[in-house]
Amino acid sequence: AARVTYGWNNRYNVELNGSYNGSEKFAEDNRFAMFGSGALGWTISEESFFSFFKDNHYIDMLKVRASLGVTGSDNFDALLHMDEWSVGGVSRMELSGASTNPFQWYRMSKLGNKDVHWESVRKFNFGIDYSLFEGLFAGSVEIFRDKRYDILVNGSDRATPSYFGMDVPVSNLGEVKARGYEVELRINKQFNRNTRAWANFSMTHNENKIIS
Repeated sequence: AARVTYGWNNRYNVELNGSYNGSEKFAEDNRFAMFGSGALGWTISEESFFSFFKDNHYIDMLKVRASLGVTGSDNFDALLHMDEWSVGGVSRMELSGASTNPFQWYRMSKLGNKDVHWESVRKFNFGIDYSLFEGLFAGSVEIFRDKRYDILVNGSDRATPSYFGMDVPVSNLGEVKARGYEVELRINKQFNRNTRAWANFSMTHNENKIIS
């Protein structure tokens, strides 16, 4: 994993993150994957053209920021890429089924999928941080968009012909999109050295849509 950050004059911020992850839960060809993210920030209130608002105590701080990144997950059962075999079941010795073979079958009980790989989510976030009237009001507004893809779907949740003989293997076929926003407002009023009042308000809205 690696991280690089850069800031200039308390105005501009850049951050880059990257990680090369591995998991024994996958077949050799899909065991490792690269994930990363980036973020930008601009503190507008530090610009010279903003001095009028700061000098008159209208807006103490105003910052905009945005981030985009992809992360992966292996939070599921291991060995999904391997077939499973078990002992069980007997065959008939006669057409009537009156007697059966004393020996049990050694048979495939679960079909593996060597193409199983990381579940992933791409996240986008845009936010505004603010402080007004010498800290009387402060808070943030954020908008986010998430896309989860390559979600594992169980074979039992998919249509399978009866002649196939068993459930089809788990596969990375699912996709879900999410979007929403978060609003936070903090109020802080200092009446005198011994008296202060404050309050916090927040609201979150989120929508999920199953694509597949």
